[in-house]
Amino acid sequence: RGTGATVISSAGGAEYAMESEVWKNGLFTFCLLDALANGKGDADEDNILMLSELQKYLQRRVQILSKGKQVPTSRIENISLDFRVN
Repeated sequence: RGTGATVISSAGGAEYAMESEVWKNGLFTFCLLDALANGKGDADEDNILMLSELQKYLQRRVQILSKGKQVPTSRIENISLDFRVN
């Protein structure tokens, strides 16, 4: 039975999570902080960052910056429980 839990991992099981001095973090953390602090994940620009928007942003942005070498993954137990992140 689904509990509404959502897991977002920085990379797939066979991938490495990239780090760089340029990002001052791992790539996933850099993108996560950027989405939260700067609202870049807010796809519909309503000033509300929803979990679904955050997931899509992280997957797209990490994949772009890593040139496809790192792709975040997510597991959603109950998609109907999309909630506000910020």
